[in-house]
Amino acid sequence: MSMDYQTTIKHRVSLIGTSITGDTEAKVSFCPAPPNTGMVFIRNDLPGRPQVRCSFKKAKVEYRWTSLVQGHVRIEHTEHALAALAGLDLDNVFIELAQPSLPVMPDYSGKAFAQALLRAGTVQQPYPQEKIKIQKPIVVFKRERVGDRSNEKLLMALPYEGFKLTYVLDYPELPLLCQNAEINVTPKTFVKELAGARSFIMASEWEEVINLTGKASANVLVIQSGAEQGNWLWPNEPARHKALDLLGDLSLLGKKVLGHVIGIRSGHRLNLALCKKIFREGQDDSFGKTHA
Repeated sequence: MSMDYQTTIKHRVSLIGTSITGDTEAKVSFCPAPPNTGMVFIRNDLPGRPQVRCSFKKAKVEYRWTSLVQGHVRIEHTEHALAALAGLDLDNVFIELAQPSLPVMPDYSGKAFAQALLRAGTVQQPYPQEKIKIQKPIVVFKRERVGDRSNEKLLMALPYEGFKLTYVLDYPELPLLCQNAEINVTPKTFVKELAGARSFIMASEWEEVINLTGKASANVLVIQSGAEQGNWLWPNEPARHKALDLLGDLSLLGKKVLGHVIGIRSGHRLNLALCKKIFREGQDDSFGKTHA
């Protein structure tokens, strides 16, 4: 296997959107970082400009998104920006914020983040990229009741030469949302097949979500019972977006994954549970870490 080297971006790049609460403007700047830095958030709006390193150990899911919490410092709604960084195979980037949340972009996807990072360009660094190689099946699941029906949410990581994501979306009462997406993740396939997939909500959730996020949710896909597919970018756009979220959450491991990760009805909480289990399995000598 040829050696892959760490990368960062060539120059600083910024973009502006809406805060996750929808009531203020939000700005993020991505900046080059030295080798072995990883992804590090910097809250420029707080005294001392505190830094928060990306890690599943600091991750929380309190609403409908993934946040990082370090003491009194919070970083809200990380998954779409982190998915763009991971999808473009970047390793070391400072992420500067002027507010607690990453901006929500108009299409509510990872596309704007990916476009900004592509504009910044990529530079190789003379240090090997460390990866986590999945060598045995790792599974997490959760059983929950919805009305009179019991559902299982399942997430697994399997051995695979490369990095593949599969997501199975299953809403039995909504045939439109019984779909799956599968992608071998490379920078090229990420930009073409995953970055632009938009978030979605049920029509019955609309009022609750608008109360929580305001105008930030104006462009999400709204799914109505019995409705036909609207102006979706792909017939399986909702499943692709769940794979995008999964990619962003997996990046909190701090290393690239070599394996096939399959999600069935899973969400942010289960994504973080898988990160924790992959980390625990990594303490086992039979588990692989490699400089690929």
